[in-house]
Amino acid sequence: MKKIIFNSISFLLCCSNAMAQNELDALRYSQTQLYGNARSAGYGNANGAIGADFGGLSYNPAGIGTYRKSEFVFSPSLKINATKGEFQNNTSTSTNTKFNVNTLGLVFISKTAENNSYSSWESTGFAIGYNRINDFNVNYTYSGTNNSSSGSSYFSNGANNTNTADGYSPQFLGYQSYLVNKNSAGQYLSVVTPGMPLTQTKEYTQSGNMNEIVLSFGGNYNNVLMLGATIGIPSINYNATRIFTERDASGNTNNDFENFTFKEKLNTSGTGINLKLGSIVKVNDQIRLGLAYHTGSSFAMNDLYAVTLQTNTENLKIRYNDLTGPITTTQPDKDNNFNYTLITPNKFIASAAYFINKNGFVSIDIENVNYTNMRFKYSSEFASYQTAVNTKIAMAYKNSQNYRLGAEWRIENKMFRAGLNLVGNPNKTSERAFSSIKYALGFGIRFDQIYLDAAYVLTKNYSQEQPYTIDGINAPIASINNSMSSLIFSICTKF
Repeated sequence: MKKIIFNSISFLLCCSNAMAQNELDALRYSQTQLYGNARSAGYGNANGAIGADFGGLSYNPAGIGTYRKSEFVFSPSLKINATKGEFQNNTSTSTNTKFNVNTLGLVFISKTAENNSYSSWESTGFAIGYNRINDFNVNYTYSGTNNSSSGSSYFSNGANNTNTADGYSPQFLGYQSYLVNKNSAGQYLSVVTPGMPLTQTKEYTQSGNMNEIVLSFGGNYNNVLMLGATIGIPSINYNATRIFTERDASGNTNNDFENFTFKEKLNTSGTGINLKLGSIVKVNDQIRLGLAYHTGSSFAMNDLYAVTLQTNTENLKIRYNDLTGPITTTQPDKDNNFNYTLITPNKFIASAAYFINKNGFVSIDIENVNYTNMRFKYSSEFASYQTAVNTKIAMAYKNSQNYRLGAEWRIENKMFRAGLNLVGNPNKTSERAFSSIKYALGFGIRFDQIYLDAAYVLTKNYSQEQPYTIDGINAPIASINNSMSSLIFSICTKF
């Protein structure tokens, strides 16, 4: 069996740990989207100037000032994902289904003016519960033929940049599995012949969510000004399995390479804290204006990372006097565990709503997010990598705007709703103005103390990625188109 020299193992171990985080990870946990209860979901969660909605407390906490009664709300949902991956003119599709709970909360309202005739505060309120603010459940696959680059360069490039190795570094995995060999000049080279036609396949399975516990308080001043604040405690549960396979498509069975499969498993958990401040001004009976500010969330994060590399190098091992067969499987002795901090960007939300007597309303939210403010923080020994990854974030992303439009129309005790969300593309190099579009329809019915609501939301996401990222090598780009259908139901009791 081939052996590689071990020097400065602890340094490489740290580097390989830190390298599990990149600009895509920061974006994943920063692009939050409220799923909310069926009422607000039905009009696209354009709730910044409407209020009286538990989900809206994760947008504009001043909405607590528009409540007239206390309430309990529960909102389960069913989500169906259909994903299409396009790579090198080939298309692959996959689907998955998931049951979730979007919202669970209690709101307590006190009629201050009734208890104190000298007070200008009409009411004060307190709320506690949680909202779902992101959903990671999606699977996709793409495959195609490429003769311009090989994913094996990920393993050989690392070997040429250092003379050290450890169980997680690409050079260790590549060398021990015979995918990378050392020539007479001391260079580490991939066994894959440059220009060889290769069938490359990426399989991606992702699950988990982000939930936010909300502790909100606020009030209604003289029925004109509503003020509120929310302490948000978001949590992250993210699981991903990435499998990249590369096969020789030349038909040559004696060129020292048949295939390799690189499997990565990542489990990320995190808990954070943020503050949201909001206001709603009732200009008159028809017009309301809202303004909210969200600090970025500061997350304490933990990654558990595992890798396996399996290769088939045909007759190559025989020349190294290794008669165990052409297949080699290499993996570290234990999983890789790493702790760090993630800071997500702050947000400003401006809102307006126009009420048509008591028959309905139209509303709009405009949300500004500066994604260049995302950043990782590591302990001092990883300062150089911290600088590198945060610089890459600033170079890759930009300030972006999200738009939420909604409307509701009431006929007696029945409500009909519609909404549209446009999520701005944060990538500097993308030509698409929006990375996500969401269409919503909803219906509600009101009884004396019980409100029942249902909504259908169709979310279309677009993204691009490379199956592997290697300095100095331009890998082909894959396009990922995801359509998620959500059925949301809510029951709300007033008391």
